[in-house]
Amino acid sequence: MSMQFDQMPSDEMEQRKRFEKARQEILVKYLTKEARERLATLRYAHPDLAVSVESMIIQSAVANQIKGVIDDKKLKELLTAINESKNESRVNIKRDTNEPQ
Repeated sequence: MSMQFDQMPSDEMEQRKRFEKARQEILVKYLTKEARERLATLRYAHPDLAVSVESMIIQSAVANQIKGVIDDKKLKELLTAINESKNESRVNIKRDTNEPQ
C-alpha cells in the first residue's frame, strides 16, 4: 500500500520538510550560486544523478571533508569523475554475428 506525499501523517511530513530544509542549507553553505544552478539543471535532465551528487556533497560536508566552497568548476570536475567511473564499470559484450543461433 503506497501513500501519496499529501496523505502522509503530519509528523512524517514535518520530518521530511526539516530534512529537506537541512539538505538545502548545507548545499547553500558549500556550493556557489553557479554550482547550485548547475545542480538544478542536472536535476531536470538526470534526477537520480543529481540526488546522488547532492548526497555525496552532504556526506562530505557532514564529515568535514570539504575545504572552502565548491564552485562550478569543481562541480564539473566531480561530475566528470562520476561519469568516468560509471563508464569504467560498464561491461560490453560483443557477440559474434557469424555464428548460427
